[in-house]
Amino acid sequence: MIERWVAFWDRREAPHTLSLVRILVGVALFADLVQAAIFDVIPLVWGPPPLGSGYGQSADPAPLVVRVLGASAGTGTLLWALAVVSCALFTLGVFYRITSWVLVFAMVELGGCQSVGDSIDSLFRILMPVLAASGAGAVWSVDAWFRQRRGKPGLESVPAWPRYLLVVQLLWVYISAGYQRDAKTWGPRGGFAAIGNVLGDPHFARFEPGSLTFLYPFTCVGTLLTMVFELSAPLYLVWLWLELNPGRGGRFGNVVRRARIRWIWLATGVALHSGIALSMKIGLFPFGILALYPAFVRPPELLAALAWARSRLEQRLRWRAA
Repeated sequence: MIERWVAFWDRREAPHTLSLVRILVGVALFADLVQAAIFDVIPLVWGPPPLGSGYGQSADPAPLVVRVLGASAGTGTLLWALAVVSCALFTLGVFYRITSWVLVFAMVELGGCQSVGDSIDSLFRILMPVLAASGAGAVWSVDAWFRQRRGKPGLESVPAWPRYLLVVQLLWVYISAGYQRDAKTWGPRGGFAAIGNVLGDPHFARFEPGSLTFLYPFTCVGTLLTMVFELSAPLYLVWLWLELNPGRGGRFGNVVRRARIRWIWLATGVALHSGIALSMKIGLFPFGILALYPAFVRPPELLAALAWARSRLEQRLRWRAA
């Protein structure tokens, strides 16, 4: 039993899935950080009172950067700049082992300087060390390009456990969210009105309040589907296990494999977060979650999809040339 457990966590796989997660997470985080500069809220978010609301009034001990440089708007700006630079290098895969851990440090310090955090910020601070310890810079990176230029062989496999941890963490986020939705509007007693109510709230909605009332029946269905999706998150591991073991599960397993239940569940999640991004103003959250979704895709599946897309593109180009 112990040997099987050790062998499970010692598995290796192609690095492409983790590299795609690295790129998407880096782009999403970089855009969020740059947006703070565009809206000129860096001193407000990470600066000390009275101008800003940062440096978490109850933080004890204070963030390391504050203890070393002091609490000032300049300290917050310097820390933000460190996060932006390290995030850009992390995304491009430049000195990945170093820049990824610098980004982890910057994010932890930024979190300590904020008086109020966001759920996606907390999730990224949990998952970024996993990515930093992974082989996510092995392909599609500047490091990989330089390795190839020097004539060194590329890394064909990396430890798979970081991807496993990303998947488990995302599933935990969903099941926790589902169980914590105790407002009756998320259930039949409240008429599944939760999403419809949010779309009528001017603080969150992208559209004029009342302009989407004709979609109310659909938002009720969306609320129900959201609850089913989140509460069924642990079953994803069942769907995956049945896919990886074609001879197991009997008739139930055959139905799951034929109906592609795992992929339906993933497509539901993509549709859910895409709908949130299009209809609600809640910052980085939907984009950050979607950036982590490639972790659900096994490297052979990703490489097969890329090969299919490449062949289709080549066919289209040949057809146009002819």
